[in-house]
Amino acid sequence: MRARFAQRTLLATGALALLCIVFTLGRPLASAEYDQYRIRLRQLRVESNALERDLLQFHLGLSDTADSPPESFARLRSEVEELRRFPPQWRTEEQRKLSTALDGYVRALVDVELLHTRLRQLEQRRDEIQTNLERTSSELATRQPPGEPRERVRLLTRAIRGGAEDGDLPHLEDTLAALARELAGQPGTEAPRAKLEADARSLLARAKEARETLQLLVERAASPAADQVISTYFQVHEQAQARAERSRIVLFVLTLLLAAFVLQVLWRLTRAGEALDTLNAELERRVEERTAALSTANAELRESEARKAAILESALDGIITLDEAGRILDFNPAAEHIFRLRGAEAVGRDFRSLVLSASVKPEQHQAVTRALRADAVAGQATRLELPALRTDGSSFPAELTLLRVRSEGPPRFTTYVRDITERQEVERLKNEFVSTVSHELRTPLTSIRGSLGLLDGGILGELPAAARDMVRIACSNTERLIRLINDILDLEKMESGMLELKLQPVESAEVIETTFGGVQAMADGARVRLRHQVIGAGTVRADRDRLIQVLTNLVSNAIKFSPVDGEVEVTAAQDARGQVRFTVRDQGPGIPPDKRDRLFGKFQQIDSSDSRTKGGTGLGLAISQAIVEQHGGHIEVHGEPGEGATFSFALPSARAGSGVVSRVMDESRHSILVVTTDGELSGRMRGLLTHEGYRVLRTPSLEEAERLIEVGAPDALVVDPRHTEGRELDFVRRLREQPHTRELPIIMLTEQHEGSVQPLLVDWMLKPFDEPSFLRTVRYAVRQPGQARVLLVDDDVATRQVLRTQLERLGAVCYEAQDGEDAVALARATPPDLIVLDVGLPRMDGFEVVDILRQGKGRGTPLIVFTGRDLSSVDEHQLTLGHTRHHIKTRTTEEALMTSVRELLNGLLAEHEGSRPHEEAS
Repeated sequence: MRARFAQRTLLATGALALLCIVFTLGRPLASAEYDQYRIRLRQLRVESNALERDLLQFHLGLSDTADSPPESFARLRSEVEELRRFPPQWRTEEQRKLSTALDGYVRALVDVELLHTRLRQLEQRRDEIQTNLERTSSELATRQPPGEPRERVRLLTRAIRGGAEDGDLPHLEDTLAALARELAGQPGTEAPRAKLEADARSLLARAKEARETLQLLVERAASPAADQVISTYFQVHEQAQARAERSRIVLFVLTLLLAAFVLQVLWRLTRAGEALDTLNAELERRVEERTAALSTANAELRESEARKAAILESALDGIITLDEAGRILDFNPAAEHIFRLRGAEAVGRDFRSLVLSASVKPEQHQAVTRALRADAVAGQATRLELPALRTDGSSFPAELTLLRVRSEGPPRFTTYVRDITERQEVERLKNEFVSTVSHELRTPLTSIRGSLGLLDGGILGELPAAARDMVRIACSNTERLIRLINDILDLEKMESGMLELKLQPVESAEVIETTFGGVQAMADGARVRLRHQVIGAGTVRADRDRLIQVLTNLVSNAIKFSPVDGEVEVTAAQDARGQVRFTVRDQGPGIPPDKRDRLFGKFQQIDSSDSRTKGGTGLGLAISQAIVEQHGGHIEVHGEPGEGATFSFALPSARAGSGVVSRVMDESRHSILVVTTDGELSGRMRGLLTHEGYRVLRTPSLEEAERLIEVGAPDALVVDPRHTEGRELDFVRRLREQPHTRELPIIMLTEQHEGSVQPLLVDWMLKPFDEPSFLRTVRYAVRQPGQARVLLVDDDVATRQVLRTQLERLGAVCYEAQDGEDAVALARATPPDLIVLDVGLPRMDGFEVVDILRQGKGRGTPLIVFTGRDLSSVDEHQLTLGHTRHHIKTRTTEEALMTSVRELLNGLLAEHEGSRPHEEAS
């Protein structure tokens, strides 16, 4: 300790000596250079005043000296440049400040020089005008007779010159008028008088301009700018002096502080011996206390280790400790039971080779390897579900949780192993139950709803009023029961993570309008107005059906709790983060803040009486919140009691350029032969027909077409008559004369309808080429004649009966199949124009039916999948033939289903009503 104090004393003494030398050498700033600079500034001001005085005397005519030469101004500017060589002690900002003042002086000097030059020019012009004026006055006087008239003219001209030189405009006007009266009627005086008046007025203007310029010369003198330069100099000089004084004071204060530090060190040195003795005694006491504390800590550590060992022994999950190489260090009893291996035998073995079975997926194996790396983040767990291996060779489903332990020394890892065989069995049973509920309850409820809807619609005749009311009550309660089942199943899928979102760009305005269309009847019944506003929202990336479900729940709740003649407003606008925020506002009683947390719970109502007075299951908001959270958002609630409630959530905007990827078509179901020499038209038809599921053959000549038809007749023939030299009708007649091509459909592309051949021969397609009409004509050509044929495939008789009734009312012919094998047989025997297919079928399910039909000509048949089962995106891709629509029974209205039927039959229903979309040549 004494050595440390000695070192401090030596350093302090050296620093004190150094600062004393600096302070001694410190001195005020040299004054000689500053005095010389100040003298030059004052000389500049004196010369500026002298120059301005000479200029004023010269222009006022008070001096007989000649005009000041330009060298005076040049000399002053050179002196300014000399003054720009500032003392080196000044800072940059101080030099810049004085330089700015000098720039102001130079500008003022330039203004004075310009004004002086202008005055000289004006005075020269004035002298010229005065000479002309005197000459004209003499001329006018000589034109007058001697005596009093000539004298009056001379007096008037002299008065005119005086008024012009003095700038007295009224006097000038009076004298000019008097001269005009005096010379009135005298021949030869008009031109001199006019010239005299013009010169007098010009002299007046020049005299006025000279006075104004002289006034500017006085106002813009350079002397004030020189005074400003001197003032700025004194300010800068005072700042430099103050800065130097402050530096000396700081040096002095530092010297005092270091002296005080040295004195303090010396004082401490005198007490160092006593402090050392006291410190030794204190250290001995602390060592004794520390020894006692360590003994206590060791006892607590042993107790803690015993508790940890007891926890490991009694834990139900297997707990395994690994070293940095993945070798087992500890193996608790639960792990021994799970793997049927004694701990002593497990210690030292490689964890991965012991536990992981051969059926583990490569990505899972890689995840385990990454979790056991030495650079893994401590405390960050990796959880996996994979098949694990026992020592007897059997495997079991296991949940592994691996994490690196936070500790010093080499890396250590802890692995928790849980046998989830029982849990997976429970999940399997639950999924089976959900599937059973989905099929066994949804299907009959759909049939009941459809039957009741037909009764209410008058399918069996007009019902009595009481019976119609009972039917409507039953239909309403059926709808309520279907909604309850849908809500329970949706909530179950969300909780199990099985809900799949079909994300796509969705137009905000269209979604809101669709939502209003679904709840408008409810709003009309409650006498509530619906209003929406879309402010720059554009499109969002969302599942359209799920988004409509959320908005429908929120809007229907707002309608329920709104007063009569109230208003519900839905807005969509882009927020500050670039997301689209949907907001639903009502004018209801509002929601107390202490009850908002209960809103999104299952089977929750703010008031227990609401479920009866307002209706509802209490699941709508819980499902809506879960759907929005899966989209990455969250529903928020605002509003005070009595002021209505506001529900809002935000979804990400759709990126520009995103869209739906076209579906790739496989092998065609029908062959189309195209005869044309136009390569562009051929390529266009090939792309169009291949996309619709047809096999396309192309030939440029009618002769080659005949040879191809002889080998095997196509299902339809398309002929472009250009470049056929008028032989196309003879070609058609030859085809009609042969038995195997008599009924061959032929489509002729032509500029006009021309020619006449046998009946039922040709569909004429007029140019320009219209793709929808062309595809519709091809479809009519290859199908069997007659009404639209619809194949209904469902194992529920009631559902088939309801669908058959609805379709026959549209004019379609229906035939039914109750299982997959019958469906395939009927589709092959009588190719339908549309198939309505349920997925859950006996003997052969819907997936197998679609796979079989894809192998033959049924591949392009339009399909409606109408099932009670929720379909994933993979399921929908597998359940696809031609143009396909997917509908869930309990979520699809009769109107939506029939709309899909009309779209997919694409005009065949119109044919039944008597308007064929194409005409036949006769």
